[in-house]
Amino acid sequence: MNKNTPNAARKAAAVELAKLAPLQELAAELQDYPVRLITQLCELAAKRQGPVPDHTITLLPYLGETTLRALVEGGYAERVDDVSYAINAYLPTDKGLALAATLTSS
Repeated sequence: MNKNTPNAARKAAAVELAKLAPLQELAAELQDYPVRLITQLCELAAKRQGPVPDHTITLLPYLGETTLRALVEGGYAERVDDVSYAINAYLPTDKGLALAATLTSS
């Protein structure tokens, strides 16, 4: 995908991926997520009596993990267990490669 990706292909891909249950959950989560994040930030700041390092905020990784879960559940990616350099690794499936191919300009 690049700057020249046809707008219609991007929109079609977004519509297709938005149908995945985890991404529907994510859309709902986005309504409450900022409230939970600011609440946690305030609690941590009060406890620390100062600035909060980002690594102490436990809510941040949710978006990436949810998107990966959606891609795996939707058949667009697969989790690979036999790699020594990562706890989790992922590869695109044929379905994922085909979708990504629609996003490249010819």
